[in-house]
Amino acid sequence: MAEEETEEKKKGGKGLIIALLVVVILLLVGVAVLAVMLLTGGDKSANANGANAEMHGSAEHGDEADANNKAKTYSPKYKQFEPPAPESPPSYFTMDKFVVNFNGDGQAKFLAVDLKFMSYYSQLVGDGGDMEYLRPILKNDIERLLRNQHYNDLIKPDGPDALRAEILKVTRSVLEKHNIYPDLIEDVYMTRFVMQ
Repeated sequence: MAEEETEEKKKGGKGLIIALLVVVILLLVGVAVLAVMLLTGGDKSANANGANAEMHGSAEHGDEADANNKAKTYSPKYKQFEPPAPESPPSYFTMDKFVVNFNGDGQAKFLAVDLKFMSYYSQLVGDGGDMEYLRPILKNDIERLLRNQHYNDLIKPDGPDALRAEILKVTRSVLEKHNIYPDLIEDVYMTRFVMQ
């Protein structure tokens, strides 16, 4: 009788081990499925028919698949613009010429800069675009930034590029304050940069 009880306990133990193995395998499969979904982004842009839903594109540059797609995906809390056509050229917003007194460090007194902002969203930077309404704010904030520059910083090899990055940051900040997605402005270009 004692032998039968030990044999039943062994069988019950094997059943428990098998049940635990099944649970562990199911957990591993679940984790693998979750990992795949996270890595692929869950393909949120596909609708029930499997077709791609309208999107305001990828913000990545350099992906060959998205090389021609200039549209960006962004939160609905920002003003929504029609996405640009995949082959559309960039549009530019030209600011008035900036001539300011700046910290010339005894070498210069004036800094003159001409700026063009580039975007693929012509509704933002084109004639009558939203940046036109923000022109006075942009002019004020960029002039303040230019007045605080130092000659010794600007004559460094990367000085003008650092200034461009700061101007872009200020511009994007103004856009964000006015509920416009800041990364719709791709870049800013200095068509004139003179210190004298």
